[in-house]
Amino acid sequence: MKSLSLHSEQGCKRLLAICLAVILVFSCAAHLLTTDWGSVKIERVAFDARGAKIDAELYYPVGTTDEDKLPAVVVTHGAGCTFGVTRGIAEELARRGFVVLNVSAYGSGLSEFPKRDEYGMGEENYNARETPGGLWDALNFVRTLKFVDPERIGMTGHSQGSRRTSHAAQLDCGYLTLNDILINILYEQFDQSFTEDEITLDAYDLAAERLNADQMAFFESLAAEATEHYNTRLRAQLLIGGDGTMISPLQTVEVAGHEVQRNCQVNLGFVIGEYDTSYTDYVSRETTMESYYTDTPLEQETWYVIDDTAKTSTSLGSIFDTSIEENEVLQQAVANRQARIVSFNTETHARNHFSHPTATDVVKFFEQTLSYNCGELTDSATQPLDAHNIIYIWREALNAIAMLGMLGMLLPLACLLMRSRFFAVCNNTAYLKNEAGLPKIGKTKFLVIGLCTLLIAFVSVYRANLLQGPFLPYYEFLPLFFNWWYSVAYLAFVALGALVLLVVFWYMDKKAGRPTPLAAANLKIGVLPVLKNVLLAVLLAAAGYASLCVIEYLFNEDFRFWQLAFIEMKVEYWFVALRYFIVLLPMLLIISTLTNYTMRRDIPEWLDTLFTVAVPTVGVGLCWLINYIVLHMGGTAICNWNSSYSLLFMVPITTYLMRKLYKVSGSVWLPAITNALLVSWTMVSSIGYNTYVAQTAIDAFFHI
Repeated sequence: MKSLSLHSEQGCKRLLAICLAVILVFSCAAHLLTTDWGSVKIERVAFDARGAKIDAELYYPVGTTDEDKLPAVVVTHGAGCTFGVTRGIAEELARRGFVVLNVSAYGSGLSEFPKRDEYGMGEENYNARETPGGLWDALNFVRTLKFVDPERIGMTGHSQGSRRTSHAAQLDCGYLTLNDILINILYEQFDQSFTEDEITLDAYDLAAERLNADQMAFFESLAAEATEHYNTRLRAQLLIGGDGTMISPLQTVEVAGHEVQRNCQVNLGFVIGEYDTSYTDYVSRETTMESYYTDTPLEQETWYVIDDTAKTSTSLGSIFDTSIEENEVLQQAVANRQARIVSFNTETHARNHFSHPTATDVVKFFEQTLSYNCGELTDSATQPLDAHNIIYIWREALNAIAMLGMLGMLLPLACLLMRSRFFAVCNNTAYLKNEAGLPKIGKTKFLVIGLCTLLIAFVSVYRANLLQGPFLPYYEFLPLFFNWWYSVAYLAFVALGALVLLVVFWYMDKKAGRPTPLAAANLKIGVLPVLKNVLLAVLLAAAGYASLCVIEYLFNEDFRFWQLAFIEMKVEYWFVALRYFIVLLPMLLIISTLTNYTMRRDIPEWLDTLFTVAVPTVGVGLCWLINYIVLHMGGTAICNWNSSYSLLFMVPITTYLMRKLYKVSGSVWLPAITNALLVSWTMVSSIGYNTYVAQTAIDAFFHI
């Protein structure tokens, strides 16, 4: 359509207006789903953790007052992410009336590092895998909210978040039962001694037998205080994509001077992907069966009641067939923090936080352990929402469309800017019209290059996913969590393959006296035009970021889809992104040179663009498809895929921008620079939470 052409000023303005409308309309629609059509209030909150700011989102029902006592759930993300990836789980719980605090852990997103964490670890001895990472702080913050019932607070985390919440539960709940605590009061405060058999008896009965009236009154006051404290500890914890190795097995504690073994005093659940090889053996481990007091592997989706004193466990049936309001045994088990359950879903580790079955399990677990769903289950004022009623993925899709609108607006905006006098030097499209100066790409060569590109994309993503974290090298210059290796390694392998192809075709074209790939790239445009291309790309990225700020202000939405994230950053993190930009630019220049070497003029422009975008996308998708088929046939994945779902979306996006920005600028400089900025943005916006050294360096640089 000529009226929407990038080749005219009016067409560019119309396209820009359409893209802006897409951003606003779909972000608004996403906000309606996020807030359950206005019934859920969402606030951006920040609270202090020993001098560091923790960034979070707080969800609660509209109309809530300090007279309400609502159950609450603290939600957190996995490694190298922010609370954006767990928004779906937060939204589904909030739709059902829970108060939800969705937290970015230390160093993630806008959250900062304290000088010492909850365990006292700092720069010298920090271990990201052995810390609550701010989740105990988050739990204590929730307790300060007047409308939260302190006796009904739960917590859930994905992947590394399951580790953080496990440490928080360990700090908050401990391993002593309430009866153990009361017996220890008799032992420590009243000098009572007990045999191993006696510590299994009821503490009140023992006190009544041994204490006089005055002592009994004092004991009852101490017991009441201890009981109140015990009842306000974390009530339920759900580990998603984790096995809770630091919390689930039995731990040795002392009761009245006797060493005994106890489970952590919290109702505990696990949701594990069937293709998550790190945790699928959890149900059959000896330590697991020992802590459940059984000699057979655990049944899935089945409630177990653990009795540490009697050293027994009882199966109560499926979580979806058991009604807690009708099952007194389960009610008592939950009240005593003795309930346990494990659920497996047909998915990979990274699918856990983008999964209908997992979201369903999360909702059902907290519905039963916190006895709530749109009102008290025993006296519901509002009809409970079925656990299978999961809609957040539609909100994710709306965010994705808004994100595509943001990226799409960069093209007409670039064209409009290049029409100005200042950026006119960046417009080399006249060069592309010079048929004699550009290589001719026939059908055979076009298909050969396409096939080679597909293979390069496939091999590159396969090879990148053979890298094993979290034991990859760490550099202070490139300080993100190990996840960044996957994207950069993929681009490095693609650039290497592209370079080999370019050398081969350069030699063949040079020998035949034809224009070379370097001629098609139009790299020799001069220093000043290159610098202005950098400035132009920065303005494009700034425009994208400005649109993000607008939709965050208006709708509390962002440009995130699953693992692909264009989200906000602290100002100083842009200096970290600059480092990745420096590393990425040479790779993307090489890739862009090969991508645009194949431009054909004998077919419609849309078909040429479609083929160019489809080829590397198919290569990446082929690796994913083989993994999917092999796993569903009961085999083992050919490579890890946990940190590469974003490539399914980033590869076609960057390839499209490479082609279209090349066509509107006439040089590979603008597409390469712009893509390097965008990829750096997506990587650094979820800065790794375990980068204590990086955070310290940033603070020192800015004298914070």
